Amino acid sequence: MLWNPYTKGYFDNPYDHIQDCRLQNPIQVGVHKEWVLFKHKDVKRILKSESFGTSNLSQYFASKEKLILGENVCPYLSKGTKKWIMYLDGTEHLDITNFADLALRKFDTVAAVNRAIDRCLSENKDLESLDLVDLATQIPLYVTEELMGITGMFSYEKLKEFSHLLAISQDLFVSKTTYQAINSEFDWAFDFFTKLYESAKVKPDNSLVTYFVKLNEENVVKYTNEEIVSLLTVLFMAALETSKDTISVVLLKVMQDKSLSDFIINATDKEINVLVEELFRIASPLQYTVRTAFEDFNLDGQIFPKGTRLFLCLASANRDEEVFEKADSIIPDRSFNPHLSFGMGTHA
Repeated sequence: MLWNPYTKGYFDNPYDHIQDCRLQNPIQVGVHKEWVLFKHKDVKRILKSESFGTSNLSQYFASKEKLILGENVCPYLSKGTKKWIMYLDGTEHLDITNFADLALRKFDTVAAVNRAIDRCLSENKDLESLDLVDLATQIPLYVTEELMGITGMFSYEKLKEFSHLLAISQDLFVSKTTYQAINSEFDWAFDFFTKLYESAKVKPDNSLVTYFVKLNEENVVKYTNEEIVSLLTVLFMAALETSKDTISVVLLKVMQDKSLSDFIINATDKEINVLVEELFRIASPLQYTVRTAFEDFNLDGQIFPKGTRLFLCLASANRDEEVFEKADSIIPDRSFNPHLSFGMGTHA
């Protein structure tokens, strides 16, 4: 049983296929010739192990850009991903995470979410039909526009396309043509966000960009404009893509199950928080994450030499029957929920 994302029906519902992999061949070299792990205990062990670190996306692009883009195309893939938080380790990861967190905490997220919902409902109330994914995209997009201070500057289609291309830059199978399109988007983004950052130095507002300016002036670790722009692009993409994917699945589940919608309507804040963790488990916004071995590593008799890349299937780990009772069902008040969404990272 080999993991293969081109299996018929995989993109409609990957969970049957990854369940077969988990039950029949949980540690394997998949169709892409890289190691893939499917069991919760194995994925968790690698995530917690100091013998593994993130796969450096910026270095990967730097080594491949001439091949991907050709000699005459200005490369933005490597510098565009230089400060993507999920591809950093150690103090570098900790420093920029704390920097971003301090800025994000200054933003009134709750008020922005309420405004986004009101705007979304107002704009769509007279439509005869509505694509669920469009609805799930609009709400985080409007919040992200306000967060970045770019409300009304670009069309919905442009921002959705930009975010999507940034997200698929991390996929396993991407054509050279698509990489060239991603590079062009990074080119555009660097020019736009650089101007936005410079403008915030002169005309501060209540956006994340202004908070970055102020924090960078006070910060012990000084970031260059290029590094700040890289951070802004990943926060834009992460805010939109993971939210869109999770909200889409959640809305569908709620619409399919009246008992779930009734539970939500009558739930306390504490019950909602418990349910949200369960929804992250069932609708893993990040299906896979990658770790690279810093040294030779023995996983129950399987030796992974130094430098081995492991693809950890978070979506499979989150539905492992050995850990989660009724793993394919939403249990709103699930009391034991050690899900691995976001690679065990901060997500509150």
